[in-house]
Amino acid sequence: MEKLRVGVIGTGHLGRFHAEKLSQIEKADLVALVDINPKKAQEVVKRLREIGKSPNVFSNYQEIVQLVDAVAIVTPTFTHYEIAKFFIEKEKAVFLEKPITNDLKLAEDLVNLAEKKRVPLQIGYIERFQGAVKEAVSKVKNPVFIEAHRLSPFTERNLDIDVVLDLMIHDLDLVLMLKPGRKVEFIHAVGAPFFTNLPDIVNVRLVFDDGATCNLTASRLSLTRQRKLRIFEKGTYSVIDTLEKSFLYVKVNPITREYIQEKKSFPEDDPLREELVSFVEGVLAGRPLSPNGKDGLKSLELAFKIRDQVDQNLRRFL
Repeated sequence: MEKLRVGVIGTGHLGRFHAEKLSQIEKADLVALVDINPKKAQEVVKRLREIGKSPNVFSNYQEIVQLVDAVAIVTPTFTHYEIAKFFIEKEKAVFLEKPITNDLKLAEDLVNLAEKKRVPLQIGYIERFQGAVKEAVSKVKNPVFIEAHRLSPFTERNLDIDVVLDLMIHDLDLVLMLKPGRKVEFIHAVGAPFFTNLPDIVNVRLVFDDGATCNLTASRLSLTRQRKLRIFEKGTYSVIDTLEKSFLYVKVNPITREYIQEKKSFPEDDPLREELVSFVEGVLAGRPLSPNGKDGLKSLELAFKIRDQVDQNLRRFL
């Protein structure tokens, strides 16, 4: 197979970007766009025609099964299970935007089904493909404290899920990646709803079995945007800023007490394109995908534990 025939399901705010990036990937052949509102998909096709691409438009995802080798599912979270299960059962490779589903048991069922069918499944944790994150993974060895702020102004997107599944789950994925093999032994989480009936701001303190501590805040009611992860380990301090697309690495000279700073910028970063290239080329080459379903389950399981803590603490104020 020289090219992977791909369909994009869901052409909303994020789905249209998936379609545009896939249309630019040499080894991908974007053959179909699916949306329950075909007019929305047709608007995407108009833009794609400018670069010589003209995928067919459908309103029912089941209609494209014979046309594709793989799909990118970029629909509301509550629809993920039904759509992903359909394509996995048809043995089509699946790129599934995070979170896997809004129900842990259903997410486990999907991952188990993909393993049973040996169907490639990649979860859309885009932050893993940021240059600043890759730099951090290459330098950070054993964090003792991690602090994350993921803040956004309120929008009308992703309101079927709370801020933990919408935003914080990215940082949960990164924290688990930076602490491989370690278990979370303590969770304390608080949050509150503002614009929706679900928590729109959440803060959580996590303690791992080696004593490492994380303090994470996610908000979708901020006046400004922020995407920062600060990582402390013995003698070093790192800052990932995915809005600024930069990585700051600070070492301390214990004798002179001087700071030695190294800052790298990644202005040409295109993490969405990189993760879709990883998916397309991984499927074609038959190699394991990353982050895979099990990776997605780890952060999702932790997210649900945090949500339970938030609900318990919130009830005290009602």
